[in-house]
Amino acid sequence: MTAQAALKAALRDIVGPAARTAGFKGSGSTWRLTNSQGDWAVVNVESSSSSTSRSVHCVISVAVAPAPWLDWMRESLGSLPKSINESLGLYRARLHPNGTPAGRDWWWEISSERDARAAAADMVVQLADHGWPTLTRLLDRQALLDSIRAGDLGHMKSGHFDVFFARAEALLIAEDGPSTRLDELLDHATTNAMPAQKANAEKFAAWVRSRAAHGS
Repeated sequence: MTAQAALKAALRDIVGPAARTAGFKGSGSTWRLTNSQGDWAVVNVESSSSSTSRSVHCVISVAVAPAPWLDWMRESLGSLPKSINESLGLYRARLHPNGTPAGRDWWWEISSERDARAAAADMVVQLADHGWPTLTRLLDRQALLDSIRAGDLGHMKSGHFDVFFARAEALLIAEDGPSTRLDELLDHATTNAMPAQKANAEKFAAWVRSRAAHGS
Protein backbone atom coordinates (compact mmCIF):
# COMPACT_ATOMS: atom_id res chain seq x y z
CA MET A 1 0.00 0.00 0.00
CA THR A 2 1.38 3.43 -0.93
CA ALA A 3 1.59 6.19 1.66
CA GLN A 4 -1.15 8.08 -0.21
CA ALA A 5 -3.45 5.06 -0.17
CA ALA A 6 -2.81 4.52 3.52
CA LEU A 7 -3.65 8.15 4.28
CA LYS A 8 -6.79 8.00 2.14
CA ALA A 9 -8.02 4.90 3.98
CA ALA A 10 -7.26 6.38 7.41
CA LEU A 11 -9.09 9.61 6.58
CA ARG A 12 -12.08 7.63 5.36
CA ASP A 13 -12.19 5.31 8.37
CA ILE A 14 -11.17 7.63 11.20
CA VAL A 15 -11.46 11.34 10.35
CA GLY A 16 -14.55 11.11 8.14
CA PRO A 17 -16.81 9.70 10.89
CA ALA A 18 -15.58 12.38 13.32
CA ALA A 19 -16.37 15.07 10.74
CA ARG A 20 -19.90 13.76 10.28
CA THR A 21 -20.43 13.63 14.03
CA ALA A 22 -19.43 17.32 14.16
CA GLY A 23 -22.01 18.11 11.46
CA PHE A 24 -19.57 18.45 8.57
CA LYS A 25 -20.20 16.78 5.23
CA GLY A 26 -17.69 15.61 2.65
CA SER A 27 -15.37 12.82 1.66
CA GLY A 28 -11.77 12.20 0.71
CA SER A 29 -9.75 14.90 2.46
CA THR A 30 -12.27 17.77 2.63
CA TRP A 31 -15.34 18.40 4.79
CA ARG A 32 -17.65 21.41 4.90
CA LEU A 33 -20.39 22.96 7.02
CA THR A 34 -22.67 25.82 6.00
CA ASN A 35 -25.28 27.92 7.77
CA SER A 36 -28.56 29.50 6.70
CA GLN A 37 -26.76 32.71 5.67
CA GLY A 38 -24.53 30.97 3.15
CA ASP A 39 -21.37 31.13 5.25
CA TRP A 40 -18.99 28.17 4.96
CA ALA A 41 -16.52 26.38 7.22
CA VAL A 42 -14.00 24.11 5.48
CA VAL A 43 -11.58 21.47 6.74
CA ASN A 44 -8.97 20.10 4.34
CA VAL A 45 -6.16 17.64 4.95
CA GLU A 46 -3.49 19.06 2.68
CA SER A 47 -0.63 16.92 1.39
CA SER A 48 2.74 18.40 0.48
CA SER A 49 3.58 18.63 -3.21
CA SER A 50 6.87 16.89 -2.37
CA SER A 51 5.07 13.75 -1.15
CA THR A 52 5.90 10.45 -2.84
CA SER A 53 4.40 6.98 -2.93
CA ARG A 54 6.60 6.08 0.04
CA SER A 55 6.21 9.21 2.16
CA VAL A 56 3.46 11.79 2.63
CA HIS A 57 3.63 14.99 4.62
CA CYS A 58 0.24 16.48 5.49
CA VAL A 59 -1.37 19.18 7.62
CA ILE A 60 -4.94 20.26 8.38
CA SER A 61 -6.01 23.56 6.85
CA VAL A 62 -9.22 25.13 8.16
CA ALA A 63 -11.18 28.14 7.00
CA VAL A 64 -14.35 30.17 7.46
CA ALA A 65 -15.74 32.06 4.48
CA PRO A 66 -18.75 34.29 5.24
CA ALA A 67 -21.09 34.99 2.35
CA PRO A 68 -20.19 38.72 2.06
CA TRP A 69 -16.52 37.77 1.70
CA LEU A 70 -17.37 35.19 -0.96
CA ASP A 71 -19.39 37.83 -2.80
CA TRP A 72 -16.34 40.10 -2.82
CA MET A 73 -14.08 37.26 -3.95
CA ARG A 74 -16.50 36.55 -6.79
CA GLU A 75 -16.44 40.25 -7.71
CA SER A 76 -12.62 40.25 -7.65
CA LEU A 77 -12.00 36.92 -9.38
CA GLY A 78 -14.94 36.91 -11.79
CA SER A 79 -16.20 33.53 -10.57
CA LEU A 80 -15.85 30.97 -7.77
CA PRO A 81 -15.33 27.23 -7.92
CA LYS A 82 -18.42 25.04 -7.58
CA SER A 83 -17.30 23.91 -4.13
CA ILE A 84 -15.90 26.41 -1.65
CA ASN A 85 -12.32 25.49 -0.78
CA GLU A 86 -10.07 26.43 2.11
CA SER A 87 -8.10 28.99 0.09
CA LEU A 88 -11.23 31.18 -0.16
CA GLY A 89 -11.51 31.64 3.60
CA LEU A 90 -11.50 34.98 5.36
CA TYR A 91 -10.40 33.15 8.51
CA ARG A 92 -7.66 30.60 7.74
CA ALA A 93 -5.51 28.51 10.04
CA ARG A 94 -3.64 25.22 10.30
CA LEU A 95 -3.82 22.43 12.82
CA HIS A 96 -0.59 20.56 13.50
CA PRO A 97 0.50 17.29 15.12
CA ASN A 98 0.35 17.00 18.89
CA GLY A 99 3.52 18.44 20.43
CA THR A 100 4.18 21.02 17.71
CA PRO A 101 5.83 24.07 19.36
CA ALA A 102 3.98 27.37 19.11
CA GLY A 103 4.82 29.18 15.91
CA ARG A 104 6.17 26.09 14.16
CA ASP A 105 4.63 24.54 11.04
CA TRP A 106 5.13 20.82 11.66
CA TRP A 107 3.28 18.32 9.45
CA TRP A 108 2.30 14.72 9.97
CA GLU A 109 4.73 12.28 8.29
CA ILE A 110 3.27 9.07 6.90
CA SER A 111 5.20 6.16 5.41
CA SER A 112 3.07 3.19 6.48
CA GLU A 113 -0.48 2.16 7.28
CA ARG A 114 0.38 2.37 10.99
CA ASP A 115 1.65 5.94 10.57
CA ALA A 116 -1.50 6.88 8.68
CA ARG A 117 -3.85 5.54 11.32
CA ALA A 118 -1.86 7.15 14.13
CA ALA A 119 -1.86 10.47 12.27
CA ALA A 120 -5.60 10.26 11.61
CA ALA A 121 -6.25 9.53 15.29
CA ASP A 122 -4.21 12.60 16.26
CA MET A 123 -6.07 14.67 13.64
CA VAL A 124 -9.35 13.73 15.32
CA VAL A 125 -7.97 14.98 18.64
CA GLN A 126 -6.68 18.25 17.16
CA LEU A 127 -9.97 18.84 15.37
CA ALA A 128 -11.97 18.12 18.53
CA ASP A 129 -9.80 20.53 20.54
CA HIS A 130 -9.09 23.30 18.05
CA GLY A 131 -11.03 22.64 14.84
CA TRP A 132 -14.73 21.81 14.95
CA PRO A 133 -15.55 24.09 17.95
CA THR A 134 -13.72 27.08 16.50
CA LEU A 135 -15.18 26.70 13.03
CA THR A 136 -18.71 26.18 14.31
CA ARG A 137 -18.39 29.22 16.57
CA LEU A 138 -17.10 31.42 13.75
CA LEU A 139 -20.06 30.50 11.56
CA ASP A 140 -21.93 32.89 13.83
CA ARG A 141 -21.44 36.33 12.26
CA GLN A 142 -21.15 38.12 15.61
CA ALA A 143 -18.51 35.68 16.80
CA LEU A 144 -16.54 36.19 13.57
CA LEU A 145 -16.86 39.95 13.94
CA ASP A 146 -15.63 39.70 17.53
CA SER A 147 -12.63 37.68 16.34
CA ILE A 148 -11.85 40.30 13.70
CA ARG A 149 -12.04 43.06 16.29
CA ALA A 150 -9.79 41.03 18.57
CA GLY A 151 -7.24 40.91 15.75
CA ASP A 152 -7.48 37.19 15.06
CA LEU A 153 -8.11 35.72 11.63
CA GLY A 154 -6.07 32.58 12.10
CA HIS A 155 -2.78 33.05 10.24
CA MET A 156 -3.40 36.79 10.12
CA LYS A 157 -3.06 38.96 13.22
CA SER A 158 -4.07 42.60 13.16
CA GLY A 159 -0.71 44.02 14.19
CA HIS A 160 0.72 43.25 10.75
CA PHE A 161 -2.43 43.47 8.65
CA ASP A 162 -4.43 46.43 9.99
CA VAL A 163 -5.71 47.41 6.53
CA PHE A 164 -6.98 43.90 5.89
CA PHE A 165 -8.70 43.80 9.28
CA ALA A 166 -10.36 47.16 8.62
CA ARG A 167 -11.68 45.82 5.34
CA ALA A 168 -12.88 42.60 6.95
CA GLU A 169 -14.81 44.44 9.66
CA ALA A 170 -16.26 46.87 7.12
CA LEU A 171 -17.44 44.00 4.96
CA LEU A 172 -19.38 42.39 7.80
CA ILE A 173 -20.94 45.52 9.30
CA ALA A 174 -22.00 46.75 5.85
CA GLU A 175 -24.77 44.13 6.07
CA ASP A 176 -26.40 46.45 8.65
CA GLY A 177 -26.38 49.46 6.33
CA PRO A 178 -24.42 52.75 6.23
CA SER A 179 -22.78 53.97 9.44
CA THR A 180 -20.09 56.27 10.74
CA ARG A 181 -18.00 53.25 11.75
CA LEU A 182 -18.24 51.82 8.24
CA ASP A 183 -16.99 55.08 6.75
CA GLU A 184 -14.12 55.23 9.24
CA LEU A 185 -13.01 51.70 8.40
CA LEU A 186 -13.19 52.18 4.64
CA ASP A 187 -11.42 55.54 4.80
CA HIS A 188 -8.64 53.98 6.90
CA ALA A 189 -8.28 51.01 4.57
CA THR A 190 -8.16 53.23 1.48
CA THR A 191 -5.82 55.86 2.91
CA ASN A 192 -3.34 53.32 4.25
CA ALA A 193 -3.34 50.91 1.31
CA MET A 194 -0.01 50.40 -0.40
CA PRO A 195 0.30 52.38 -3.65
CA ALA A 196 0.07 49.19 -5.73
CA GLN A 197 -3.16 48.30 -3.93
CA LYS A 198 -4.79 51.73 -4.04
CA ALA A 199 -7.04 51.05 -7.03
CA ASN A 200 -8.23 47.78 -5.52
CA ALA A 201 -8.86 49.49 -2.17
CA GLU A 202 -10.97 52.17 -3.83
CA LYS A 203 -12.93 49.55 -5.76
CA PHE A 204 -13.54 47.61 -2.55
CA ALA A 205 -14.72 50.70 -0.67
CA ALA A 206 -17.15 51.66 -3.43
CA TRP A 207 -18.47 48.11 -3.64
CA VAL A 208 -19.00 47.84 0.14
CA ARG A 209 -20.72 51.21 0.32
CA SER A 210 -23.05 50.15 -2.47
CA ARG A 211 -23.93 46.96 -0.58
CA ALA A 212 -24.58 48.94 2.58
CA ALA A 213 -26.80 51.39 0.75
CA HIS A 214 -28.87 48.63 -0.79
CA GLY A 215 -29.04 46.49 2.33
CA SER A 216 -26.68 43.98 0.63
